[in-house]
Amino acid sequence: MRINLSRRPFSLALRLTFFISLSTILAFIAFTWIMLHSVEKHFAEQDVSDLQQINATLNNILHASATSEGQKITKMREFLVSYRGISAVLQDAQGEILFSTSQGSSLLPALKDVTFPVNRPAGEIFTWTADNQSAVSTHSGAQMKRETFRIIASSGDYIRDGKPQPYQLLIGLSIDFHLHYLAALKKNLIAIAVVISLLIIITIHIAVRKGHQPLRNVSDAIKNITSENLDVRLEPSRVPIELEQLVISFNHMIERIEDVFTRQANFSADIAHEIRTPITNLVTQTEIALSQHRTQSELEDVLYSSLEEYNRMTKMVSDMLFLAQADNNQLIPETVKFDLSAEVIKVFDFFEAWAEERGITLAFNGAPCVIEGDPLMYRRAINNLLSNAIRYTPEGQTVTVSVTEQANHVELIIENPGKPIPEAHLARLFDRFYRVDPSRQRKGEGSGIGLAIVKSIVTAHHGKVSVESDSVSTRFTLSVPRPGNPR
Repeated sequence: MRINLSRRPFSLALRLTFFISLSTILAFIAFTWIMLHSVEKHFAEQDVSDLQQINATLNNILHASATSEGQKITKMREFLVSYRGISAVLQDAQGEILFSTSQGSSLLPALKDVTFPVNRPAGEIFTWTADNQSAVSTHSGAQMKRETFRIIASSGDYIRDGKPQPYQLLIGLSIDFHLHYLAALKKNLIAIAVVISLLIIITIHIAVRKGHQPLRNVSDAIKNITSENLDVRLEPSRVPIELEQLVISFNHMIERIEDVFTRQANFSADIAHEIRTPITNLVTQTEIALSQHRTQSELEDVLYSSLEEYNRMTKMVSDMLFLAQADNNQLIPETVKFDLSAEVIKVFDFFEAWAEERGITLAFNGAPCVIEGDPLMYRRAINNLLSNAIRYTPEGQTVTVSVTEQANHVELIIENPGKPIPEAHLARLFDRFYRVDPSRQRKGEGSGIGLAIVKSIVTAHHGKVSVESDSVSTRFTLSVPRPGNPR
């Protein structure tokens, strides 16, 4: 007993829904990240621009030589009033605070952490977070608040009492508003992304299910096909182009199955008919023999006649077993090298007396030709074809057998004159029990499966058999591979 432990693959609908949804959601996430990054970059660029502009103005004020120190402080204070969220601290080389805005105390701890550039009025920009800068009163008590600044630090010399004095200037812009806005935007985008992702999954699932509707329709149509309506065919033009080849292939498969069912039904009927005829003959002969007293000679005639019927049934059963082996791929020929022409001559010797009795001449054309296969099977195929040719050749005519070597194969042609076979029947001559004239009496004409046996033998040797017929003659051609050539 075989146990399959492998997990069943996911359905196509689930796979498509997953991969399309994943691709769409990833694209949406990438768009969201780009948008957040762009907004954050815009805020940073705007802050840097404002800080650089303010720093340049304050440094220009400090470098003005014709203005007193008090006037410089006044101008700086007046200038910074027009800006919101700006804090500034100015200290000298000794660390004395020369100027500070109302919010400048928030930047005082930064003075210890910042390394000021030496004599660089243009300054350097960085981000700094003030820890526990101010207490916020709440119902639960005092709670400390953190604040984040974008800071520009610069240094230089300004004129004080007629002498240049070094200074350090720290200008900070609170970016808490920007950070809160970005945090709220990110939170909203996440919520929107979740909702949109769910809508995307539902929409894609509905679309995939709707897209698979033609496939389900085809499946339902196939499900309704049984052995009783194998003539049903699907219409390729009524399905999407992706399913067209599938429908065409299915129709071809149904055609082959229908043909097999038809052949099987006909084969069963033909077997019953073929076996019924000798059995009927045996019953009739036995009843006649028993109807009245018979002499020993008369009883012997009945027995001989019965023996003939028994032999015919034995041959028929043997032929059917042979074909059954061919159908189950159990027909494995013994592979030896032999002369095909020599086998034809042996068959000629066997049929020579019968041909003379019917007034028919046997002719052979060809030279010795070595092939690879089972000599007994080939002899049986030649026997069936030659007996068939002699049976349908008019008296006084000649049956010709020729063997020719081609580039990659050998051809054996058996040709006999006689009444032509209609083209409509040529393709079915190798079917079992098929006869061109169904009204013919079968007695004395073989079992009706001789040509089917020929085809099975040739196929087992990886060859081909064909038939042609015209007003002059009928020709059966066996084409078999030469030794050493690909089959």
